[in-house]
Amino acid sequence: MEEIRIRFQKTGRTRYISHLDLTRTMTRAVRRAGLPVWYTEGFNKHPYLTFAAPLSLGFEGLAESMDLRLTEDMPGEELVRRLNAVLPEGLAVLSAAKPVHKAGELAAADYRLTFTGDTSHMTDFLAQETIPAEKRTKKGGTKPLDLAPVLRAAVWNPAPEGGAGVLEVVLPCGSGENVNPALIAAAYQAFAAERSGRETAAECRVLRTALYCAGGVPFA
Repeated sequence: MEEIRIRFQKTGRTRYISHLDLTRTMTRAVRRAGLPVWYTEGFNKHPYLTFAAPLSLGFEGLAESMDLRLTEDMPGEELVRRLNAVLPEGLAVLSAAKPVHKAGELAAADYRLTFTGDTSHMTDFLAQETIPAEKRTKKGGTKPLDLAPVLRAAVWNPAPEGGAGVLEVVLPCGSGENVNPALIAAAYQAFAAERSGRETAAECRVLRTALYCAGGVPFA
């Protein structure tokens, strides 16, 4: 049995596919591609697929990771070709190779947040000593979180007239601490509304561009 790590993109309309639907889509693709995939045992047998740090609904990704197990060897190039032939538009396999790191080693991710609308308060927002947010817990509640530490190294590229501004940021990501970039967008909206005295019209599109282990080592 051979473990294989599939790296893929999830862009365009597929950002509205939930993680459950993504799993179903990839399961169908593996079957249609005729891959010699290992199936779980038990009454409801299905291809063994695991994802590292699944994306939230509405987010796009350029460096997503899915692991599967093969019952016989197959060249990575052949895996890529077969899967791309059956995947829908917006999902594209980039590579297939033996995993280097364990999923538990995933520690951070690069995000590109594209803001359209009123971004005139972004510089002041990022300059705050504390940036309060409410993070959801696994038990369904919330807990306070200060976003300032993770935003200190963020790079803000202001929007040209009539264009979109881009915030480049590295956030904790993985089985340990995890910061959802949607918290940043919500915190900015609240800050801008307080500054302007009205609800802002800024919208945020989230793209994850890279995954890392501790120390900035690319997750592979």
